[in-house]
Amino acid sequence: MAYKKILPKDIFISYLGREATEAELWAGAQNGVIHHKKTGNEFLDYFADLIRQHMQHGVGFYAKLLGVTTAELTGCIKVLTGIRAETWIDDYIWLCVYDVLLHTDWKIEKVAQKMGYRSIKSFSRSFVERNGLPPTHWRWKQK
Repeated sequence: MAYKKILPKDIFISYLGREATEAELWAGAQNGVIHHKKTGNEFLDYFADLIRQHMQHGVGFYAKLLGVTTAELTGCIKVLTGIRAETWIDDYIWLCVYDVLLHTDWKIEKVAQKMGYRSIKSFSRSFVERNGLPPTHWRWKQK
């Protein structure tokens, strides 16, 4: 039986969050602020919350938090989403990066730090590799 694969772009709302609607509160939104749509799968919802909270890029980090092996987490995410766990994490983090660049006036150094990068240089290099231009130019162009 085939079922819909859940990708980060399908559930992402905002890194900073937004106020939940009354319907979302009734559906179980915590604290009145939501960051992503609920998937109906508790494990995947928790996994997405962990990524947003910690912004770490390695699967092993999340496997440890979840009390599973890296292989178990990788297999679970592959079954639920159809893509590798590393890819799911990276895609979710990049959605957060774009959201922050578009909706805040944070300096690039702060964005890099919040998104789990060790330096602005590594963040900028990754950004250029993915988008073809530096984050400051991308932000300016999008606005």
